Amino acid sequence: MARLGPDSRPHPLHSHNYIHRVFRGSHLSGSLDHYAKEVVAPSFPTLGFDATPSVLNNYPMSHTYPNQQESLLAKVKGKTGKISDKTHEEHLKLYTGYVNKSNGILAELEKMGTPDPTNPAVANQIYSSVRALKVDFTFAIGGLKNHELYFSILGGDGKPSDKILKHIDQDFGSFENYKKDLKATGIAARGWAWTGYDHGTKKLFNYIGDAQNSYPVWGVTPILGLDVYEHAYYADFYSNRGGYIDEFMNFVDWKAVEAHLPKA
Repeated sequence: MARLGPDSRPHPLHSHNYIHRVFRGSHLSGSLDHYAKEVVAPSFPTLGFDATPSVLNNYPMSHTYPNQQESLLAKVKGKTGKISDKTHEEHLKLYTGYVNKSNGILAELEKMGTPDPTNPAVANQIYSSVRALKVDFTFAIGGLKNHELYFSILGGDGKPSDKILKHIDQDFGSFENYKKDLKATGIAARGWAWTGYDHGTKKLFNYIGDAQNSYPVWGVTPILGLDVYEHAYYADFYSNRGGYIDEFMNFVDWKAVEAHLPKA
């Protein structure tokens, strides 16, 4: 597979816009296994690298993200009601793709070394190797972190603990109000809904993400992630996203959510 270099730079149409089109559209058709193998895996080679583990092992990096697929599946297996284990298994194949691509992009950045800011092929806001790698890293690492949050806060009994319930009552008026707000946010979103803790206001609020890397809010820690892409629920709920969100709420692990709050 081609390596990124001065004579093998990807065409701009094959990078940022292409990847967003692939990731946003392809989950609507075909099996999730096909999506993981045929869409997630091939997307990033248009940037000029192979992110398979055998290749990454040849390029030691200062940091690599571990694949937590097994432990995340163990956290939720048999513990999420109508959200089936099969859905989780297929879903986590996509997560593995994000881990591999995050590490692959990091490997390319480290191999690049210190980039030359005077070379427009390296650093340019229209298209350049630095822009292609660093923009799409946000998509890959967003997919990694979003899914780790999603699976880590599932597998519970859906009953909020005292500390988080106090926060919710203060900021939403009641737990029922919070659930309605999160459900409306999830139905309005195109990819993700998060509950976040604002370190400035000290309040919780729900907000939208339309892609793995869209609409982060500075100074806010996401404490709950709700995946509303179709791959998270369609096999079990078809187009009934609201029913999926209701079932999701029945099995939130609120102790895990609470662990993301700042320590008092």
